[in-house]
Amino acid sequence: METGKIGKYFKYAIGEIVLVVIGILIALSINNWNENKKAKEKEVKLLIELKDDLQETKTDLITDIEKAQNILATTNTIYKAIIEDQISEITPFKLSTNYLLDTAKLFPKLSAYEAIQSEGITIITNDNLRKKITNFYQLQLKRVTDAEEYLEDLNNQVFKPYLNTSSSYGNTCKDCKDLFALYNNNQDTQLNLYLIDHFDDKLVHILKEKFNVYRTLNQRYIELSQVIEEIIVLIDQETN
Repeated sequence: METGKIGKYFKYAIGEIVLVVIGILIALSINNWNENKKAKEKEVKLLIELKDDLQETKTDLITDIEKAQNILATTNTIYKAIIEDQISEITPFKLSTNYLLDTAKLFPKLSAYEAIQSEGITIITNDNLRKKITNFYQLQLKRVTDAEEYLEDLNNQVFKPYLNTSSSYGNTCKDCKDLFALYNNNQDTQLNLYLIDHFDDKLVHILKEKFNVYRTLNQRYIELSQVIEEIIVLIDQETN
């Protein structure tokens, strides 16, 4: 103060404060950049895992689509046999037990999606991709599950009891002396049969209902397969 240098030291102090603030801002920017980099790396890792899961799910879907179409074809064949009056005690309709046992059921792989949920779905930064993933797992998969559960109940609670009381059971294995031979996996899939030698309106109703729901389920399977392809394309764009 005595030498009149207050202004000089004041400017010096202001300069020091500005440098400190700039240093803090730079440090925060570097920290934010590092955090964003880590978040992006985690997002990419989860998306790659999700892509692998979706590809496995699609493989299962292809099998289920084939099963659904086979069941639709068999159901239609039974219905036509009834309409064309081809079923009688002399010529019973031979229905494989696999028609009830080998039903279409999707087993989606969910590990990557569950990991994304635990991190928070907002870790997916692409809005369109995030929406498609959410719709796939929370809406479209659930619609498929609902249809599958309905068909399972129809089979176990309605169709199978009907066949057990209204048809006879047979097989084409004349030389089978025990159950190991009867259920040999190398045998023809038509080995164990329901023999339908008469029918009524209840059977016709069951067949119509089963066909209609399986047709809906098959369409949902196909839509799921298409959505999986769309999601995979978006994932490739993000991870590349």
